[in-house]
Amino acid sequence: MGDVDVVKVVVGPKHDEFLIPRRLLVSCDYFSTRLDFSRGMTYQVIRLDGQCPDMFRLFEYWLSERKGFNKFIDNTELDRSCEELHWDLVNLQLFAANIGEAALQDMAMDALQDIYLRCNWEINPELVAYVYTECDPEASYCLRSLRKWIVAMIAWGMGDAEAGGAELETVFGDCAGLREEYDSHLNKVAASKLDVDFKNPQLRLPSNHLRNEERQFGYRQCSFHTHRSTIGQGRCPHAHSFSPRTHSPLTDLYIESDSDRSESIFGSRMPSPIEVTSAARKSTI
Repeated sequence: MGDVDVVKVVVGPKHDEFLIPRRLLVSCDYFSTRLDFSRGMTYQVIRLDGQCPDMFRLFEYWLSERKGFNKFIDNTELDRSCEELHWDLVNLQLFAANIGEAALQDMAMDALQDIYLRCNWEINPELVAYVYTECDPEASYCLRSLRKWIVAMIAWGMGDAEAGGAELETVFGDCAGLREEYDSHLNKVAASKLDVDFKNPQLRLPSNHLRNEERQFGYRQCSFHTHRSTIGQGRCPHAHSFSPRTHSPLTDLYIESDSDRSESIFGSRMPSPIEVTSAARKSTI
């Protein structure tokens, strides 16, 4: 029997086809267990009818390059399609969680932080409602890091319940568990003697060991990663996949390598001019 060198992955309701080398797919346990190597054929077929093809293109890129997604953010800034990439990254983060690829899940989370920072967005209410009301509650383990970041973004944008007032209560809406997670976040920030109005969850600092002044303005590199609770202030276990970063003093911008240019500055925020409607949201798991 000959080796199966190429796998056809059929994605989405329109059956978009991706021809992917078998050697790449078998690096993911999810796909490896679904491939039958006993068959003598040119390719095998795996169907992902419920997934978004644009999301899967990001997955295909990561599978072959094992890099972050800043080049996609650069491109969408040029053609003004950041909203679409935003949902592709959300879907990718959830897809990665469901197939058990922690490194990809964390890279997608990093890219979400970067695109919000680049576009100077506040949290998208559509994203809050989607994660808290439409995603499968039984898959909460897949949503933990994303929900943690959403809560931090709400707190940064609206502050405490008294300051946020009616607008904050509207965001809570029918989102089960959101209010409890939000109150817990405020308590933790207060216990650290920090101010949620300044601690920006978009700002992913290049180290897990922060000086006191850094802690006021941003979050550790791994704060919203799957492994955050296990590494303390140590090195990110996925650091080999990230481009090297250096930084200047806090009053200046954080400088990335040429291959990973994300403008991470301590700037004032403004309400997002972008509102993603339900019709723009892509299909997900």
